[in-house]
Amino acid sequence: MNRNISIILPCFVAAFSVMSCGEHHHAESKEEAHLDHDHGEEIVIHHEEAERFGIKTTTIAPAEFHSIIPASGSIEYAPESNIMISSPVAGRLTFASRISVGSSISAGQLIADIRPEGVSGGNVDAAAKARMDAARRELDRITPLYADGIVTARDLNAARQAYQEAQAAYSSTAASGRVTSPIAGIVAALPANNNEIVGVGTPIAIVVRQGRLTLRIEVAEKYYPALAGVTSCNILTPGSDRWIALSELDGRKEGVVSGNATESRQGYVTVIFSFVNDGSVSPGAFAEVNMLSQPIPDVISIPAEAVTEQQGQTFAYRRIDDHGYEKVPVTCGMTDGRMIEIKSGLKPGDEVVTEGTVFVKLAETKGNAPEGHSHNH
Repeated sequence: MNRNISIILPCFVAAFSVMSCGEHHHAESKEEAHLDHDHGEEIVIHHEEAERFGIKTTTIAPAEFHSIIPASGSIEYAPESNIMISSPVAGRLTFASRISVGSSISAGQLIADIRPEGVSGGNVDAAAKARMDAARRELDRITPLYADGIVTARDLNAARQAYQEAQAAYSSTAASGRVTSPIAGIVAALPANNNEIVGVGTPIAIVVRQGRLTLRIEVAEKYYPALAGVTSCNILTPGSDRWIALSELDGRKEGVVSGNATESRQGYVTVIFSFVNDGSVSPGAFAEVNMLSQPIPDVISIPAEAVTEQQGQTFAYRRIDDHGYEKVPVTCGMTDGRMIEIKSGLKPGDEVVTEGTVFVKLAETKGNAPEGHSHNH
């Protein structure tokens, strides 16, 4: 059917409301859509109406795309962000008020008081100093091995925890029984219970800096040769429809670990990224991941929001004059979640709707109301 659809705001909003809510009635309106058969399949939306509904276009120009490696991953606190706080003395633990999992804490803030009970025996300071020195040497040995992918994050965390516990035991303020946080952050865990009897070095709190997060990606071994070319990735977390580009969060590939150094499942290798924690994702969440590998020049691609699917076919909307748009069948290729490669249907110089696509789609279908509906009164 040939149609030229001019949309007036009250009628259009009513149509959108009916379609989105699934109701089988039409809002009354004094102004109706007008059909004209002089423009073929052109969908006419006047400039003022396009502005009202946020319809925007982009002119296509070939640009660099990337081959995609699909995977899944988990978001964790970065290993260097975790601080384990241990009891400096033996005694009964009493947490300070307002200290709980998830609470914010400042550097130097009181976490707990420990009342010493029955501590005795030997030169405690000398023994504590020896343990701290040994723990420091072990941490110094482990740190470069982790950077080279020879040991796991678990090994590094264990060495760091051992040093922190030894340091706390040797602290000159240990005798006071006051436990404070050395950093600002979030209380991630409280391993000990309030009013519990604890010993020297017993972990009582884990505080996490809010600076950076780690993304651990499990990748099938068949992709291993291509991992050297991976520079960044986009992620999608459960409950969200927005792909996040780690490149926009100062994302960095920290390394690829495999063999004895990896904690991956058999048949997989692990790629590690770090990125700034801006609050858009939560530690502990899983993520769908599209890793960006080898660059491909001169690719036509458009935002994923610009592509619609109808009856198993994909389309985009191309602007053909000041007020006119047309639906164009397109063949899609790879996608990084945010952009989709277009293999056919569009060419350089085409002006494509990239925002407000849903309103153009509604305008197109407005002339084909289901049986029992009519826009002509």
